[in-house]
Amino acid sequence: MSRLRRAVLWAALIAIVLLTVLSIYGAFLGAERAQAFFNSLPVTVYWFALAALLVVGIVLFRRLLRVPSLLMLHLGCILILAGGMWGSNAGFHVQKQLFGLDRIPKGLLKLAISEQTPQNRVTVEDSNEIRELPFSIRLKAFRLEYYPAGHLLIRHNEQTWQLPAEAGAQVALGELGKLTIEQVFENFKLAAQEGKHVVYDAPGGFNPALRVRFEKPDGTAVAGLVFTQFEPMFPEPVNLTLSYPRTRPRAIKDYISELEVVQDGKVVAAKAIEVNHPLHYGGYHFYQHALDEDEHGQYTILQVVSDAGLNLVYGGYALLVAGIFWHFWARRLLTAFQSRHLMAPGTSETGPAVAGQHG
Repeated sequence: MSRLRRAVLWAALIAIVLLTVLSIYGAFLGAERAQAFFNSLPVTVYWFALAALLVVGIVLFRRLLRVPSLLMLHLGCILILAGGMWGSNAGFHVQKQLFGLDRIPKGLLKLAISEQTPQNRVTVEDSNEIRELPFSIRLKAFRLEYYPAGHLLIRHNEQTWQLPAEAGAQVALGELGKLTIEQVFENFKLAAQEGKHVVYDAPGGFNPALRVRFEKPDGTAVAGLVFTQFEPMFPEPVNLTLSYPRTRPRAIKDYISELEVVQDGKVVAAKAIEVNHPLHYGGYHFYQHALDEDEHGQYTILQVVSDAGLNLVYGGYALLVAGIFWHFWARRLLTAFQSRHLMAPGTSETGPAVAGQHG
């Protein structure tokens, strides 16, 4: 083995050991500090050196080109490193300087719950710089989902019904008709918007309410509100006694923002996002991040994350999985299949020769 090959092998071994140490160290830093650490200049130099070692290894060790599994493993690692570097802070700087790509690495986008105004101004993480997306995001609707709690109590004379406080829950009231819970509020609020009254579930308070619909046997229906702390409100009298007893706030199960992507005045994409289920459009992921309130009202906060380098990382992991599968299973299955085929009747090594002599 030449000195250069031996040196590359030792350097690769040291780099792998160092990678293990860095990974263990980063696991104890927390997400934000770990991100800053792995994007620091010394570690960036290490990433470039590790990628270079893998490329040099493919050039020097030609056996890698003849063994598909080893080649896929090496190429997978290279793609993962390349994708990570392309999506790093240094990678964004290189994209801007060499290719003129001025993308937002990560930031926050605020959308007012009481409005449906398209917004494209993003506050960049760590710098508080305001940047604009090439398209806008509009909040069509926002809702909170809670864990079930409480029941709606329905009384008429001496009859009593109990209905779980869940949207869509329904109960037949015999000759009286049918009652359905249309919406559940943990903190009922009423606001004026463009000359109309809008009801919504506001954070940080406790005013439980249910919006119900009472359908009479004659086909007519009346909708109203049943509160915990106040008397029920219906536009006309209903021949029922309704109550919604509650003693404590429910735990929030999920935050859901119904988003629309607006570009050139047209809605080009839409999705109801929740935690771990983002909207992806135009090279960015939009995650449900937080819910807050200020003097202007409630707003939902979206985390905007660029997908730069993500496809390279996914491709790298796909090659790693394919290489491992080929090395440990596919190659052996192929060898076993070929052996079984050769041992089958009429396919011995002398079979074709004998057939040729009689042909």
